[in-house]
Amino acid sequence: MVVHQINPGASSDSNIYLVIGSRTVLIDTGTGNESGRNIARIKSVLNGRGLDMIVLTHFHFDHIGGLQDMMDEFGSEAFAGAGDAPYIMSGDPAYTLSEVFGKAAGPAEVTELMEGDTIDIGEHRLRVINTPGHTCGGICLYDEVTHSLFSGDTVFGYGIGRTDFITGSAKELTLSLKKLSGIDVKTLYPGHMDIVADGNRAIRNGLIMRGGMN
Repeated sequence: MVVHQINPGASSDSNIYLVIGSRTVLIDTGTGNESGRNIARIKSVLNGRGLDMIVLTHFHFDHIGGLQDMMDEFGSEAFAGAGDAPYIMSGDPAYTLSEVFGKAAGPAEVTELMEGDTIDIGEHRLRVINTPGHTCGGICLYDEVTHSLFSGDTVFGYGIGRTDFITGSAKELTLSLKKLSGIDVKTLYPGHMDIVADGNRAIRNGLIMRGGMN
């Protein structure tokens, strides 16, 4: 499994990761403001291969705004956690926060992912972990082989996701961090900020911030 960060340094976008094994998976799509550049970068990395699927960690616009551009370009099927998928499919700006970015996120078809589902990319499998708190149906993806975690906005290298947006819950986020603390996480690929080599420490720090280390 090889992970490419597609958009390093993009300020308004989420991080976008292209995961390559025997299948190819794009994790999150950014706002869409830089879709042209991001698509060119993805094509360069794929080098003639197709993009098999797109996975969205949650329904906020900075992660889903580029979804339709990616689907139109690559013809890929998109997936999201079952709790957030209905809001992506409706495009409701109250949930996607698209108006905060001065944009509109149209309805998009996505397939629901459930806790424990696995995304088979060959020698590696990304396991779906439900991590509500930042949104009601946010998910993380965990690779048991490399102990890598794609954490969306649940936890960052130096911080945790906000819980003051619609469907957010500080209590649920604490529970999600406790769940993640039971997993051995080496490399953390967060939805924003830098990739970090010690995901366990990042999760512990997140729990301390939430007062959930008891």
